[in-house]
Amino acid sequence: MSVSHEKHDSGFGVVEIVVSMFLLALLAIAFLPLLMQSLRVSVSNSTLATATQLVAQEMEELRSLGTTCSTLDDYASSSSSTVTVSGSQVLNVTIDITCPSTTTVLPTTVTATVSVIEEPDTVPIASATTLMLVENH
Repeated sequence: MSVSHEKHDSGFGVVEIVVSMFLLALLAIAFLPLLMQSLRVSVSNSTLATATQLVAQEMEELRSLGTTCSTLDDYASSSSSTVTVSGSQVLNVTIDITCPSTTTVLPTTVTATVSVIEEPDTVPIASATTLMLVENH
């Protein structure tokens, strides 16, 4: 009578663990560019949202100033501001108002443009233009 001794190994060996770690590392490296791109898009969207909010705030402020051209001109010349977001991004807010000459018959409309530009670029991130009623110079 012969007795058979079978050996049953349970668990994983070192080779299987090393191979699985290698495969996980390859997957992580494959997803790294996707992660980096999503972070860039997130920062860009955050900057765009901040710029859009700044434009909307300035437009509301312009609407509340009244209907005199001198008030609008004074506000536009004194309200250019710089806002720092995310620690290092600098956004410049500019307002451009084209008031008519004093010989223009009133009431009339003037064009008001609010733009937000990220330094050092010159292309606006967000911009809005509206017509405003002017009744007095």
